[in-house]
Amino acid sequence: MDASVAVPGHAAVPAVDNDRKLRLGMLFYVLTDVTFAVFLLVAYVWLRAYNTDGGWFPYPGMRLPDTTTTWVLTGLVVVSALCYFVAYRGVLGGSQLVVRSGLALALLLAVVTLIWQIRFMGQQQFAAKDGSFASTYILLSGYHVYHLAIGVFLGLGLTVRALQGRYTRERHIGIVTIGYFWYWMALLPVLVTLMMTLLPPKL
Repeated sequence: MDASVAVPGHAAVPAVDNDRKLRLGMLFYVLTDVTFAVFLLVAYVWLRAYNTDGGWFPYPGMRLPDTTTTWVLTGLVVVSALCYFVAYRGVLGGSQLVVRSGLALALLLAVVTLIWQIRFMGQQQFAAKDGSFASTYILLSGYHVYHLAIGVFLGLGLTVRALQGRYTRERHIGIVTIGYFWYWMALLPVLVTLMMTLLPPKL
């Protein structure tokens, strides 16, 4: 028999219905976020392709972001997503150790990536006014920082709850729903980095 949640003044709502609402709510949020990100990616391609009045890359000697650091940062967030997935598999298998370890590592990697990403942005030798590439790069990087900040906040809550033993094989909706966001948080920088590798800033 399904557990129910009592709401004052209303009939008890089956927990399964609440779980479905949570899943759909987070899924719709992620899909909205994906749509916005697609517009940003298309803007990069569009501005680069047309290069109106030479505004895409107006300063030939401008120092570009370090490619190695970019890939390392991307790799860190991907590994974070893998740790998150391990935690999810752990809760399905009933292993509290795996759940706690996976979520803690995923959170730690997200924190490291967030701090490093902010420092990396601050080290760039260009500003948003220095052409279309510069403004697009800063916007995409800032958008990634936004995702990481939200991820750290959510990951902290998940980790605390996991350490309290509040996730079980039967009840782990928080790990499932936030997982939608976490995997997207890891996928976006991969797409951005691949795009900038295939379509480098310099024409």
